[in-house]
Amino acid sequence: MTIKIFNDIFEVADNMFSRARGLMFRKKIIHIFFIFENEGKTPIHSFFVFKEFEAVYLNSKSKVVDIFSVKPFTFWVENTAPAKYLIEAPIGWCKKNKIKKGSFIKVN
Repeated sequence: MTIKIFNDIFEVADNMFSRARGLMFRKKIIHIFFIFENEGKTPIHSFFVFKEFEAVYLNSKSKVVDIFSVKPFTFWVENTAPAKYLIEAPIGWCKKNKIKKGSFIKVN
């Protein structure tokens, strides 16, 4: 399944297997939209992710609560506020779309 956010198509990671894979072993950074079972703190890592990417955590109201630039092979990144969704996107995606902490992102 895919969704569109701004002008980008996102792969949806809405089950245990797709969330576990994420960006691991991919040749390039793609756009992925994660849907978590519960709103809360959900750490991520970037083992076997070979390029830097942006991680954008959103709460259940689609408000951006945290943004991180994640370098390859980072052991632990965790949101500071509860989140229901996570966007993983190529570096520069937030700047291109004027996304910052506190922004709301409409998901189509």
